[in-house]
Amino acid sequence: MTFLKSEKLHVFYSIILGIIGGLVGTAIFGLSGYMISLSFFEPPFFLIILIIAMIKMFGLTKGVSKYLERLLSHDATFKMIGRLRRDYFKNSLASFQDTHSVRYIQKLTSYFDDIEDYYVRIIYPYIVAAFIALILTMLSLIVDPVLLLITLSTSLFILVLMPLVMSKVSNKLKTTRQMNEDKLFDQLYHYIFDYVNLFVVKEDIKTKDNIKDSYKAITLNENKEAKLDLVIEVIGLLVQLLAMIGILYFFRDEHAILIPMIILLLMSYFETIIPVVKPASRYFSVRQSVQDISDYTVMEDKNKQTDLNLEHITFRYPNTKKDVLKDISIHIPTGEKHALIGSSGSGKTTLLNQLIKISDAGVMPQYLDFYNATVEENLTMFGHFNLKDDQNYLQDFDLEHFSLDDYITSNEYLSLGEKKRMQVIRLLIEDKDTWILDEPTASLNTRLKEMVWDILLERNTLIVATHDLSHLEEFDVVHYMENGEIVESGPVNQILSQNGPTKEAYERYKDII
Repeated sequence: MTFLKSEKLHVFYSIILGIIGGLVGTAIFGLSGYMISLSFFEPPFFLIILIIAMIKMFGLTKGVSKYLERLLSHDATFKMIGRLRRDYFKNSLASFQDTHSVRYIQKLTSYFDDIEDYYVRIIYPYIVAAFIALILTMLSLIVDPVLLLITLSTSLFILVLMPLVMSKVSNKLKTTRQMNEDKLFDQLYHYIFDYVNLFVVKEDIKTKDNIKDSYKAITLNENKEAKLDLVIEVIGLLVQLLAMIGILYFFRDEHAILIPMIILLLMSYFETIIPVVKPASRYFSVRQSVQDISDYTVMEDKNKQTDLNLEHITFRYPNTKKDVLKDISIHIPTGEKHALIGSSGSGKTTLLNQLIKISDAGVMPQYLDFYNATVEENLTMFGHFNLKDDQNYLQDFDLEHFSLDDYITSNEYLSLGEKKRMQVIRLLIEDKDTWILDEPTASLNTRLKEMVWDILLERNTLIVATHDLSHLEEFDVVHYMENGEIVESGPVNQILSQNGPTKEAYERYKDII
């Protein structure tokens, strides 16, 4: 649990207090049962008063222990979640994920619910229950070996066998649910934003039916998860019932006088260990979410530079029938500048997105996100990047009509040209050695285009998808794409010296300007 960091001491204290509270609670039931047994012998009045006083004292001890345990455990958990949430969100901004998407927010919420469950409902209660089971199992040997056998067998079944078996089923159900949810979100996105095309090709009704089927699959999966919880509860009750029957049968003669005490002890004991089975059965599925978040919050080395390689990549968007990329291989060594050109819809943006996934690069995506925050917060990604006092990028990019304290109230607050310039400023502040950009000079006037190109071509490693071929000769390598394939690729000078689609596009561009 390396992600707990400074909370480890609170975690340790809360576990100790939880064990104390559990044992004291069990002792209260045991003393109550012992008092019932003593009543058969008409014990002295002072002994009854003494036992009642001990029960009251133990009750106070249990209450204090539980209060402090909850205070420390929840304090540790929510400090941890707060830190991980902050770090994760910062890194998400830096990676230019679509943090406005419903699916992103839903997954993020699910992840942090899992992290809260991981400690508060899985790890901590299980450790407490295991220690209480161990202590009571050892103490049962004092009474009778049969009692030892009953407590040991029930402990192993409830705390080991059941969680292992149920966790496999739970993990499978969670994986299926996530797949169905991802599928549903893709279908909804496709239906909403591509409805015109679906209507034209008469696929709208079929897509709508597919969405209904996905809803049904999710509902069916949720019902299975609810049934699994019910099965766990029923099995727990049956084990408890069998243990009670075993006590009544084996102790009916020799230790009959102890039966009330043992029954109440076991009832308290089962109340401690049975509730941990359900969350413990989710250990493996929840652990993966915890690991994903924990790994993501560790920043990568910004100075680490590696070549970018894609081998035989074929890509198709979910629920579509056409490959957007077809068996593409591309190699981009560190220190080279590569241009992706071709007609609209040829697959340039999709190929850039595949390269973004495998790189640690500054990125200008096709769609630029700006948030309801100040200009400075948007440029620095809420303080994730450092803006030096002597940097006056707003004036340099003809954005002096903004100040750093001005609010960007929505993504539509900025024109496309302003977004492009703001994004270049972001990249300059971030200062990565590798930049990957999609149409960086679109909607800019001639002077601003030249300024942006001067900045881009100073970068160590550069990958640009563009229709602006004014600086094509300054790139090292050009890739011409058509219908999801790279149909021509090589050093710029070599490609422009031969008759092909790149030379034809370049000459057509020069004729236009």
